[in-house]
Amino acid sequence: MRIAVLYSLPTKRAIASPYKSTDEDTKDSAEEVAAAILGKGGQSFLVPVHEDGIDAISSIKADCIFNLIEWDGFDLPLARMVYTRLEAAHIPFTGSRIGVFDRTSDKVGMKHAMDKAGIPTPRWQVFETGKESVRPDFHYPVIVKLALEHCSIGLTKDAVVRDSLALVPVVQERIRVFGQPVIVEEYIGGREFQVTLLSRKDGWAVLPASEIMFDHQGKEDAFLTFNSRWNEEHAEYSLSHVKLALLAPAFSVNLDRIAWACMRTFEFCDYARLDIRSRGEDIFVLEANANPGLGDSDEYGMTVSYKAVGLSFADFIWEIVASSLRRFMA
Repeated sequence: MRIAVLYSLPTKRAIASPYKSTDEDTKDSAEEVAAAILGKGGQSFLVPVHEDGIDAISSIKADCIFNLIEWDGFDLPLARMVYTRLEAAHIPFTGSRIGVFDRTSDKVGMKHAMDKAGIPTPRWQVFETGKESVRPDFHYPVIVKLALEHCSIGLTKDAVVRDSLALVPVVQERIRVFGQPVIVEEYIGGREFQVTLLSRKDGWAVLPASEIMFDHQGKEDAFLTFNSRWNEEHAEYSLSHVKLALLAPAFSVNLDRIAWACMRTFEFCDYARLDIRSRGEDIFVLEANANPGLGDSDEYGMTVSYKAVGLSFADFIWEIVASSLRRFMA
């Protein structure tokens, strides 16, 4: 079986950005995936895609395309062009279809979908200009996030705000610096989980949850910033680690129920990851990631989860490929 591993190269915008590391690691992920496919007996070849070369997707000759396109933020229109061409190619490809992409590519649409489906998510508000009235029913502290970005871009320790007077200047500063809307949501200061969903031969499975452990667990500064995820030289990088979550039975059942609700709402394909926080027994979905990044690092929650059910990285990748083939043959 010939499998093309499709991945995005950093755009000119990304290269000029201080956050370019989030785009540069896609090549490493693609190489890991290609090696995993070879390890399972498949034939793999890399297909890097530049922002000016998206039309090249139409010429791919393969039995399956492993989709690792990770353009986001202002590059989301490029990603949508890729999905359009993938669907027109009529070749099985892994991960979300264009409808799923549209529901999960920006936080505003994602939050609306959760609210409509009754999925618990922190109370939130979008700000496009910074002049909007702050909703009066916020419970503080709140956290300020960029609406169009992933990978914790724009998240620093001062993103957590403790009252409405301090909130407006932070919102306005983020809009000015990043040139995009921001989402403000109530900060959930409890435990943080990553929950992986995987489509297997006998149906969807919610894998055992991983938990992000912070040096100051439960504190207002205990969350993943850009530096803690991407800057190995920064002091924040060593303040957290990942382990398999230890959950009470009733809590585990509720976590699985909410994960299933997300799966039905967003109509994930092949695999997905949920970012979740809890306050006591209350569970809140922060984000739904339809095409999360892949890698075989033990510091990645997804790795902890698939290893917990006896899968290697190659096994996990092959499960994703098999799921995509089943979908296209159905």
